[in-house]
Amino acid sequence: MRKLIEYFFIVFFRLILSFRYRIRFKGLDKLSKEALKKPGGVLFLPNHPSVFVDPISVALGIWPRFPIRPMIVEYFYYQPIVHVLMKFVRALPVPNFDVGSNSLKRKKSEEVVQEVIKDLKKGDNFLIYPAGRTKQTAFEAIGGASAVHRIVQEAPEANIVLVRTKGLWGSMFSRAFIGKAPPLFPTLLQGVKYVLMNLIFFTPRREIIVEFELPPADFPYKASRLEFNRWLERWYNKPDGLTTQVGAYPGDSLVLIPYTIWSKKLPEPWKQDKELSKEFDIEKIPVEIQEKIILEIAKITEMKAGDIKPEMAFDTDLGMDSLDVAELISFIQDYYDLKSVNPLEMTTVGRAMAIAAKIYVCQEEPPQVVGADSKKWFKKVPREKLRIPEGQTIPEAFLNISKEKGSRVICADERAGILTYKDLRMRVILLAEYIKTLPGEYVGIMLPASVAAMATILATQLAGKVPLLVNWTVGPRHLDAVVNLSNVQVVLSSWTFLDRLENVDLHAVEDRLVMLEDVRRKFSLKDKLKALFLSKLSAKTVIKSIGSDKRTKDDKAVLLFTSGTENLPKGVPLTHNNILSNLRDAPTVLDFYSDDIFLSILPPFHAFGFTASGLFPLLAGFKVFYSPDPTDGSKLARLSKEWKATLLCGAPTFLKGILKSGTPEHFESLRICVTGAEKAPPELFRLSEKIGKRDAVVEGYGITECSPILTANRMGEEHVGVGRPLDSVELLVVHPETYEVIDQATQGLILARGPNVFSGYLNPAQASPFVEVQGKQWYKTGDLGHIDAKGNLIISGRQKRFVKIGGEMISLASIEDALLEAAHTKGWPISDEKPSLAVCAKEDPSLKTKIYLFTDFETTTDEVNQTLKEKGFSNLVKVSEVKVLPEIPIMGSGKIYYRELENKYLA
Repeated sequence: MRKLIEYFFIVFFRLILSFRYRIRFKGLDKLSKEALKKPGGVLFLPNHPSVFVDPISVALGIWPRFPIRPMIVEYFYYQPIVHVLMKFVRALPVPNFDVGSNSLKRKKSEEVVQEVIKDLKKGDNFLIYPAGRTKQTAFEAIGGASAVHRIVQEAPEANIVLVRTKGLWGSMFSRAFIGKAPPLFPTLLQGVKYVLMNLIFFTPRREIIVEFELPPADFPYKASRLEFNRWLERWYNKPDGLTTQVGAYPGDSLVLIPYTIWSKKLPEPWKQDKELSKEFDIEKIPVEIQEKIILEIAKITEMKAGDIKPEMAFDTDLGMDSLDVAELISFIQDYYDLKSVNPLEMTTVGRAMAIAAKIYVCQEEPPQVVGADSKKWFKKVPREKLRIPEGQTIPEAFLNISKEKGSRVICADERAGILTYKDLRMRVILLAEYIKTLPGEYVGIMLPASVAAMATILATQLAGKVPLLVNWTVGPRHLDAVVNLSNVQVVLSSWTFLDRLENVDLHAVEDRLVMLEDVRRKFSLKDKLKALFLSKLSAKTVIKSIGSDKRTKDDKAVLLFTSGTENLPKGVPLTHNNILSNLRDAPTVLDFYSDDIFLSILPPFHAFGFTASGLFPLLAGFKVFYSPDPTDGSKLARLSKEWKATLLCGAPTFLKGILKSGTPEHFESLRICVTGAEKAPPELFRLSEKIGKRDAVVEGYGITECSPILTANRMGEEHVGVGRPLDSVELLVVHPETYEVIDQATQGLILARGPNVFSGYLNPAQASPFVEVQGKQWYKTGDLGHIDAKGNLIISGRQKRFVKIGGEMISLASIEDALLEAAHTKGWPISDEKPSLAVCAKEDPSLKTKIYLFTDFETTTDEVNQTLKEKGFSNLVKVSEVKVLPEIPIMGSGKIYYRELENKYLA
């Protein structure tokens, strides 16, 4: 049967290509058993002038005699139809390092190389492009690519066949016209149209030569990677004689063929944008940045720093492959606090210096929404005040409102497009049927703000499981603790998300990851029809059918984790009642209407992102557009205008970035801007006033353990502190040590209680966060403050030694512990008799919080921050300055006198 299918594919592709191409094969007679006498399989190494055409052409020449397994980039491997064919030929998908690098990609890349080496030795045949991508110019540039060189070194049993395809540079499937790989299906469709315009049989033909050759005597089997790649480049770029144009060598001739017999007009080749190719004035880049970048490149390439020049290209001059460039990008992002660096724009040493110096900003492609229909999005709905529907659990409330609203548009993002309640309801039910088969009580979800994230959360709850929201931003130590504490066995994520996730260590969860794209391909027609049928039924019937009808309001609805304020993160289980009571309070504080549009930016691992900006719009019934990166202010300002957002919420840091990036026109529709997570600085109000929305800003106060909202200022009222408590929330101010009730106008420890407050941490050894006062159980918030005569809460400080940076809680004690643990390996002289280091922080509402390290020995901020990174801290945790003192001050009790350090050195 397999042979029959192979024969069908060969005949099909020969026929398809024959309408436009005439293919000539040379050297096939050389591929005899006598010539290929090594015991392993055959490794075919072709050049790569185009998508689709050249791999098919090569395969037609050698199949079925040599059934090959191609190595193919993931985004192409998983495309519809292509995926079926690739699975049939047992292709190997490899990560795309052109859009980012992370530990998962590096691990997968290593696994693929190892599989190729192993299976080559067993006799399998592989087709691998040494360059790793379609050529960008007429010259086939392999640069520093390392995979093929390594495979050849480690699999000497393999037979090697060199393949050179000529005549395709100038094809619509090459990069010659748009400067990047053309999209497969639109280009194929265009090609079909041209064939039909030419009455099928009269289409102008393009000549293709596919030449096979065995390695000559001088083939560099044992050469270095750079020497090996240079040899291949010389072989691939030999003159082809296809045109008489001047300068055709080195590289392929640009062959332009008319698309139709009705016109002799030739297509115009692409010319690189001068703005992107411009050189930089090196003298404008600080010398220390130039030196730092060169030293890092020297470390990566093992070259002498003096031999590295700004004009050198990473691939052709320095022999750096995509993994090497990814390592350099990781360094630049860490050291120079850059959010995003496009690997495709990291071309030369000078470009890297300019990026690090922020002289050059990497270009971004404008966002596109799948199947966007603006008329559908902006269709008017009756304006009415909103409420959370009936239901003891979150899935019940969602199923109730989705049944009621049906075809009304509810959510959208760039990947999912625009969805109605009916669309979302079916997706949730379909996914829930799969999730209920997964092992364990908890199902990890690692996704940014998106339709996929919220659909997966609702599906997990509907399946009777507890979603565990994974924070990928806080470092490997956090992830290790989360896995060990929860024993989560499956973490749902997405290739689309992980493909662009840069500079993140995911080792703790790599073996547990299941991709939603893979899950989607498992759904049969029967599964989809069943979900469609169930989606027409009532909430109670759906819940009973899926088998989660035993869940009650007091069951866990989610497991969130704190950022590790006391060395390790704390697991915070919240019940359905905790969350629903908090969400039902929200419309009593602010007016929300059915025609509102929410721009949701906070990740769902953030309590506010999970409830207020994640679930709330879906349960309340107003449209929400999800965008995954809260730090991309310019994009979010643009989205606010495009989607006419009326509601926005986030930490002040994120909101300032958005408001700074836009103009009053971008926020013309904005009605309410809710902020929390950290104190709102005066600058935020100044920015909102500048765009004409001074009264739109509403500041609130919340804690993960409280689901999370406790207080909020009311619109139209004077802004005082963090506002008054929600209707179902009680606050009490007590003495921080004795817990005696004190005058509420006097500063003390703030206690909270209400149906939104959780019942305790998942951590078995964690001390209780509750205290009994006046016969009631209260949650200790850890915040100090007082309540004014009108009931407004004014926060004055934190009780424990931690600070908020970027909305995350950073423990100063955990930084000290990590540095003390590393002291021996770093050679720091730590005294046994007195403290040798201490960490303090300086918080300023108008500036970024800074962390200071006091020591009685010499070290540098670079060494300290590198140590913290090695210890698993996130990029948020960075020491701003090291202050060396004769000795660290101590109190009479022997404890470090932090107050003296702060008053004397940080005042």
